[in-house]
Amino acid sequence: MSDSSAPQPSPPLAVPPRGLGPLCLLLLLWLLPGALASVLRAALGLPLWVGAGAGVAVAGFVTWKVLADLRPWPTHAPLAVLQALYVAVALGVTWRMLGIPAMQGLVSTGGGDAGNHAALRADFVTRVPGTYQGFTTFHTVTYGLERLFGLDAFTSFRAGFYLVPAVLALALVAGLEVMAGRLWRSGLALVAAQVTLLVATAVGWPLLLLRLLHYHQADGFYAHLFGLVPLVLAWLAYGLPRTAWVRCAALAVFTVFYRYTYGLNLGDFLFTGGVLVLLEGPRLAPGLRRWAWPVGFALLAAAGYAYWRLLPLAHISGGFVPHGYERALRVQCWTVVGLLVVRFMPPRGEGVERRLLDFALLFAGVNAAVQLAYLGAKLPIDYYFLKYGLHAVVLLLGAVSLVASSRVGGALLRAESPRARVWSVGLAVLLTVMLVEVTRGWGRAFKAYDASYEERVRGQPPFQLLEPLEDRGATALVRAVLRDGGKRFGGLLSPSWPRVNFSNVALGWVPDDWQARNGHWTLFETGGVREGPDTCVFWEASEADWPGYQRITSDGFPGLEARVRKLHAMPDKVCREYAAPWVTGGLRTLCYRCD
Repeated sequence: MSDSSAPQPSPPLAVPPRGLGPLCLLLLLWLLPGALASVLRAALGLPLWVGAGAGVAVAGFVTWKVLADLRPWPTHAPLAVLQALYVAVALGVTWRMLGIPAMQGLVSTGGGDAGNHAALRADFVTRVPGTYQGFTTFHTVTYGLERLFGLDAFTSFRAGFYLVPAVLALALVAGLEVMAGRLWRSGLALVAAQVTLLVATAVGWPLLLLRLLHYHQADGFYAHLFGLVPLVLAWLAYGLPRTAWVRCAALAVFTVFYRYTYGLNLGDFLFTGGVLVLLEGPRLAPGLRRWAWPVGFALLAAAGYAYWRLLPLAHISGGFVPHGYERALRVQCWTVVGLLVVRFMPPRGEGVERRLLDFALLFAGVNAAVQLAYLGAKLPIDYYFLKYGLHAVVLLLGAVSLVASSRVGGALLRAESPRARVWSVGLAVLLTVMLVEVTRGWGRAFKAYDASYEERVRGQPPFQLLEPLEDRGATALVRAVLRDGGKRFGGLLSPSWPRVNFSNVALGWVPDDWQARNGHWTLFETGGVREGPDTCVFWEASEADWPGYQRITSDGFPGLEARVRKLHAMPDKVCREYAAPWVTGGLRTLCYRCD
C-alpha cells in the first residue's frame, strides 16, 4: 500500500514542457575548443590550433546533430521568455555591480598576479607548454578571444572574467529546467521555479556571489576563478544524464578539464569523482561494471596524492585579504548538513535532484573536512588556505538555489491530500529560508571585501582602495606614439605595481622568467627600462604620481623614483595629458622620450 502522506510528482506527460535549457547546454558546449586546446598543448605540447580545431569539429557536429535530429526548440513560450529574462537580469546585475565603466570593467587592489598571468600566458602560447603546471585553460580561452576578435590583453582578460558569471547563469537555467521538468512535468511548476530562481539571483548575487567574484578578480586570481567553469559544468554533466555510463564518462572528461584549469581543489574533485564512480558501478552494464572499482579507487588514490602535494603550500605566504574563515566554514558545514537531509526527502522518483545533490555534497563535504583537518593541525592561516573554500561555496550556493527553486515550483502542484500539500509547501518554505540564511551567513563571513566592493559598485572617483588594472588612456597613447614614430617599446614606469606588471606585458615586454622574478618586479624596483636606438620609454607624471614614487622610496626601493626623476629632467622629454575618468578632474599626464 502506498503512503498517501508523501508528496508525489504529477503524473508524467509524454513530453515535458521545454524552454531554453537545451539551447543553453549547446551554447556551453562551445567552450570545448578552448578547453581541448589547453589540455592538448599543456599535456602533449601540441599547437593550440590542433586542439581548437578538434574542439570546433566535435562541438559543431554535436550541435548539428542535436538541432537536426532532436529539434530542441522551446515548446513553452512563457518559460522561454522568463529564462531569457533571467539571463539578462543575471548578466545585467553583474555588469551593474562589477562593470565600473570608469575603469572599463576590471580593477586592482594592489596585487601583481594579473600581470603574472599575462606573462605566463605569453610563455604558454609561444614556448613553454608546461608552464604553471598546466593550469592554463583561462589563458587559452583569452588568447583565443584575442585572435578571433582582435582584442588586446586587457579586453581579453575582461571577457574571460565575465565569462564566469555568464556560464553560471546559463548552467542554472539549464539545470533548473531539467530538474523541475523531470520531477514535476508541469509548465506551471517550471514557471514558478524559474521566477523563484530569478528573485533569488537578483538578491543573492549582489549580496554574496558578485562580492566574491569582485575580490578574486581585483586581486588577480583569474585562473582560480575560471576553475568554477569546469566545476559547474561537471556538476551538470554528472547530474543531468539518465545513463550511468554517460555520467561516468562525464566525470572522467571533466576531471581532465578541471585539472588543466586550476589545481588547488583538484583533490576535492578527484575524491568526488571516485566516490560517484563507485556508487554508479552497480548501474553500469556488466561489461563496464568490473571497471568501476579499479577506476573509483584510482581516483581516490589520486585525490590522496593531490592532497599530499598541497601540504608544502601551507607555508607559502601571499597577498590575500583575510576573511572570517571560521564563520565561512561553519556556514559551509551547516549547508552540507541541511542539503544532506533534503537529499533523502521525497520526491526521489527521478534521480536528477539526488545526483546534483550528491556531487555538490561530496565536493563541499570533503572540502570542509580538509579545512577542519587543516585547522586541527594548527597550520598557518595564509594564502592558499584562504582561497581554498571558494569553489565549494559557489557550488553549494548553486545547489541550494536550484533545489529551493524546484521545490517551490513543485509546491504549487495539487497534491493527493491536504497533508501532502502542507508537507510540500512547508519544505519549499524551509529551503527558501535556508537559501536566505546561507547567503546572509556567508555575506557576514566575507565582510572584509565590503569596502572595496562598495567602492566598485559606486564606480565614481575618488577611489581609496581600487585602482585600474590598466590605464587605458595611457596605453592608447603609448601605442599611438610607437606606431606614429615607428619606435620600439622600452618600458612604462608607474608608482602602481599592478599597472607596471600588467601594462608592460600587454605592451609587448614579456619577462624572461616571470616566476623567478615575480613578473616585472625588477623593473618596478629599479626603474630599469630598456633604452637604445629607436626606443621609447614612458612614465606616469601626474601631480598625484610623485607622492606615489616617494612612498615606494620610503618602502626601501629608491631606484624607481630616482630613474623617473632622471628621465623627467631630460630636455627632450614630451609630456601629454589624456582623459582618465577614474581620477578626480578626469585628466592625467604621461611623459616619454625616444632615442
